[in-house]
Amino acid sequence: MERAPVSVRQCVFLVGGLGTRLGDIARDTPKPMLPVSGRPFIEHLLAKAALNGFDRALLLAGHRAEVVKRHIEATNLDARLGMEIAVSVEPEPMGTGGALSHAHDLLEDAFLLLNGDTWFDFDWRALADREGYAGMMALRMVEPADRYETVALDGDRVVDIRARDPSLSKGLINGGVCRLAKAAVPRTDRAFSLEAELLPALCRDGALGGRVFEGAFVDIGLPASLAAAERILASA
Repeated sequence: MERAPVSVRQCVFLVGGLGTRLGDIARDTPKPMLPVSGRPFIEHLLAKAALNGFDRALLLAGHRAEVVKRHIEATNLDARLGMEIAVSVEPEPMGTGGALSHAHDLLEDAFLLLNGDTWFDFDWRALADREGYAGMMALRMVEPADRYETVALDGDRVVDIRARDPSLSKGLINGGVCRLAKAAVPRTDRAFSLEAELLPALCRDGALGGRVFEGAFVDIGLPASLAAAERILASA
């Protein structure tokens, strides 16, 4: 059965990272373009966005951006998925926040921002239509939580974002999906980090919410997790 479009129609994907922890396999290929279960990882994310009712996508590219653009054009990806797909290329490495700010004019009033190297399998519509905060994070409980910053909640408000703790056995983490209002994104030409600057600033202002979801979760930043993504997405 066809799903009605959600009020938030745009998904914005961060696809510009270097993937240094993956070694040579990501040297000439953007991490989200690495093949997983028969197609580039970003295609799995875009297909899920389309399934969840989103019809506009914006890819924030950097490292080897031409690989991303060439694939979209050569495979008619937008027509295959029934989505408008645009690509914004940062002029130089600007960090996750700088890449988003650089694309400011292409952002809709509210959008989902997603890590292009992370699969979090829940119904993204449930987050997209949650209003009341400038930012709303999809959170997941993970064990262990040693690789990630963790989050403390008071009701549905994020009250603290805590630094990585190598000894942490369990914790709530940012699952790489966040509803953002365009008004929360500063216009700037400088490089900055969403994770280190924008989200903590929203937290301090009481403008950052969070909701815990379950579902398969994996990021492809390490060889072992890339292999795990192959197993997860083969059955998705």
